[in-house]
Amino acid sequence: MRMEMAETKINVFNPDMLIIARESRGMTQSELASALSISQGKISKVENGLLSASEEMIKSFSAALDYPEDFFLFPDQIYGVGVGLVFHRKRQSLTNKFINKLHADMNIRRIHLERLIRSVTIQHDLMIRALDVDEYKSVEDIARAVRAAWHIPRGPVKNVTQTIENAGGIIFRWDFGTNLLDAISQWIPGLPPMFFVNSRFPGDRIRFSLAHELGHIIMHRVPTPDMEEQADHFAAEFLMPAEDIGPHLNNVSLPKVASLKPFWKVSMAALLVRAKSLSKVNDKQYSYFWMQMGKAGYRTKEPPELNIPIEEPTFLKELFDVHRTELGYSVSDFRSMFRISDGQFRSMYSDQKTPLSIVERSV
Repeated sequence: MRMEMAETKINVFNPDMLIIARESRGMTQSELASALSISQGKISKVENGLLSASEEMIKSFSAALDYPEDFFLFPDQIYGVGVGLVFHRKRQSLTNKFINKLHADMNIRRIHLERLIRSVTIQHDLMIRALDVDEYKSVEDIARAVRAAWHIPRGPVKNVTQTIENAGGIIFRWDFGTNLLDAISQWIPGLPPMFFVNSRFPGDRIRFSLAHELGHIIMHRVPTPDMEEQADHFAAEFLMPAEDIGPHLNNVSLPKVASLKPFWKVSMAALLVRAKSLSKVNDKQYSYFWMQMGKAGYRTKEPPELNIPIEEPTFLKELFDVHRTELGYSVSDFRSMFRISDGQFRSMYSDQKTPLSIVERSV
């Protein structure tokens, strides 16, 4: 897959970037106005393009929000958080301030990604493709089709993160600042599918969250009321194919579920839900096992000795490595390209790790 984009050099204040900068700092219009000793109405008019921002105002925005002045001159379009949050089961518990901050953080990382991939050609053998749910008998059929297209062997998926990256997805991982949201995904025209993952959770939960978001990316272009349930069903079949895991779930017990976790690399809870969906346990047994899970404290934290290692994304690291080693970029160059401070750059990207074949673009 080849991606080339030419940046438009327009040194004009972009109101959207003020919104992104403000929301990324978790500030409301009122809070920013108070910090600058001006009226909220003035901030509102600037953000809505009704009032031009003077050079002095841009300097004030820069100082208050800790972004270089040229950050506010980015010409980029801003995108919403994506369909995956519309019917998310925890959506009602999330504050508008949190959603706005997530929206801003996602946009900033997407802007950075756009600039990083302009100088490279990305090569991979597999590809994420959108599939129409109505053309398949079930969501599980779609999951099986994806596994077949990606040549995934029978049994558990060895590494979900690497599998998605090898198919062209790009994974960003950072602490969202809440336990109410595991992950969200976006597929914006002209860019690879992007997966934004909350680093707060254990490896098995991150794997399921990524598979869930993969289901959204593949199946959902428009939000529907049952999309969360469909994404869960996709993830279950993708990670635990019924034909493969079925025999493992005969004669279920809590010790048996615990013994299966390291092999399937999913939580004990996910294995119990899978046993129920495949009719390996009845309602009474299912309730009993959940009661046992609760008494043992496993509904909030499963045994630490059964922890599944967290899979490290490596694509972004390789992008940065190519820019550093082959294109001669320094941290200062990255800062200038991203229009953020050295400290913010290091905070956002110092732990990025990534295995696609990336080569320098021929000019």
